[in-house]
Amino acid sequence: MRFPLIDILNLPCAFERLIPGQLHPDGRRYLPLIVLRPTDPTAGTITPDGLRLGVVDRHHRVDPASAGRSGLARLVFALSAICLQQAPYRLGLLPEEAREAGAAALAPTLFGRVVALGAWERGDAHLPYQTLYAELVIDTGMGIVGMRTSLTAEDLTAAIGAEQLAPGDWVELRRSRIDILSFEPSA
Repeated sequence: MRFPLIDILNLPCAFERLIPGQLHPDGRRYLPLIVLRPTDPTAGTITPDGLRLGVVDRHHRVDPASAGRSGLARLVFALSAICLQQAPYRLGLLPEEAREAGAAALAPTLFGRVVALGAWERGDAHLPYQTLYAELVIDTGMGIVGMRTSLTAEDLTAAIGAEQLAPGDWVELRRSRIDILSFEPSA
């Protein structure tokens, strides 16, 4: 499914390397992993210097020949747990604590500010719990990324911290898989 606000997404980064997917017993390969390093200055963000992100090229849209080049990535954080931030508000990405030293962050915690809502669809009729499908655009302080997730909870307002998020809200995303929709090398 196409991300409706894809044209807003832009994270300046270096495409450091491509890790091909392992060979599957049926002869196909598992999804490749692309290692990106954000290049926009991170002053004012909580992002550690030299952070590397491991992103999944689910649709094989990124040219492997772009490895080693700088450019703009269009990223979507998927399957995220999301909640409002509590003050003091922060921007940036923090790698998961359990990763090996020097390894790419595969599920970093994102702190950012909502730029736009692409979708906010609640579905709680006839269920003993509430459901939500959401698509957001978020400013990380280093670039603009998307978020697409489905959530369930007894009380989504309590879980998220608001009935509905809006542009300007400060959010925290946890346990996201990062999908890359495109990488456009600089000229």
